[in-house]
Amino acid sequence: MIILPFLALYILAQARGCVSRVSNRTIDDFNGDEVTGVVPVYIPANRWNVKSNCTACHVQPQQDQAIDNTWHDTTVPAGTTYSVTLEFTGTAIYFFGIVPNSLPKTQTHVNLAFSLDGASAGTYVHTPDSTSNTILYSVPLFAKDRLSNEPHTLVAQAQSSSLLIFDFALYTCVDCENCVFHRDLTVELGLMMG
Repeated sequence: MIILPFLALYILAQARGCVSRVSNRTIDDFNGDEVTGVVPVYIPANRWNVKSNCTACHVQPQQDQAIDNTWHDTTVPAGTTYSVTLEFTGTAIYFFGIVPNSLPKTQTHVNLAFSLDGASAGTYVHTPDSTSNTILYSVPLFAKDRLSNEPHTLVAQAQSSSLLIFDFALYTCVDCENCVFHRDLTVELGLMMG
């Protein structure tokens, strides 16, 4: 039977097939992960301001320039640190913020330290341009790719005497749907074709 080898190859191809999809997902500062619903953890919680609810804050970004019209900000006093923690499963992570330049009576220096899965992963420093009062939006503050496709924890720590305005993060995930790997099928087909 000439059809049997083609049928066997077709079955083998289907058994080894995996429908995988690579996608970018957003973790909003306020609404959290658009798929899982997991929200960022802010420490200490009472030292973070939510979007434009802070009337005493000197930095007032344009709400329509922020993803989902929200952001979290904190100004860290000398001698301490504040942090935001993100949980995600994926192969890459990109952390974005809003970065102001010089504003009157306002701490606009940004000094951040990042850790990924408990290990130091990088820093971001922005020294304000004293000749500009421009506020920069969707600024990439941290990026890391080539991660294993498993759960990760990213911590962004605002250092002493620093401002952090967190807007959103993007992470790349690989979803594997309907993956069926029948290792024994190859042997069975080989015996069947004999």
